[in-house]
Amino acid sequence: MSRGIKPQPITMKSQRVGAAYLQQLLPADKPAGLSLIAATSRHERFVFELKKAAEREAVTQVFGWDEALQYQLHFTEWQECLPLLILMDGTPIGSVLLETMEPKFQPTEEQDSAKLPHSYFSRFFLFPQWQGRGIGSAVLRAVIAWADKAHRPCCLTYLQGNPVSGLYRRFGFETITEDSQFVTMVYYPNTKTIL
Repeated sequence: MSRGIKPQPITMKSQRVGAAYLQQLLPADKPAGLSLIAATSRHERFVFELKKAAEREAVTQVFGWDEALQYQLHFTEWQECLPLLILMDGTPIGSVLLETMEPKFQPTEEQDSAKLPHSYFSRFFLFPQWQGRGIGSAVLRAVIAWADKAHRPCCLTYLQGNPVSGLYRRFGFETITEDSQFVTMVYYPNTKTIL
């Protein structure tokens, strides 16, 4: 780094991968009736109830459940970017968010590689009664297909004790950091060198 030049902090801009695009990447053998749509403002309370149903036990084990705090965290995320809804036969049963992350300027070699262009996978929830039916696997296969096609690593974070870790490992995600509260994993795309 040149003397006298203060490094510019890296800020990221994000953009949600659209429902129609991700829908096209769902596998041919997906469960019948599975589709994705963009959430709208009227779905905000539904998504919070979904989060509670899918994540309350893990949150309680790690932090204890504080309804007001959990709603505040949910609403902050909601305002930043609305997720997609996972539907079965037109009925919302889950949510997912896949975002592209781009630095607002080109990072230098000295700066953290985590700030390089990548994607972030989050808010992946299904109501418990819909789990174990291949729905989550089909959505995750679409996310993996997107990462492979875009040639972008895909990162995710989940709470310790959440049984979803086996699913992510099965799909090629690798643990990159872990502490007493969170596990962060990354999927590296299947890129081939073209000679």
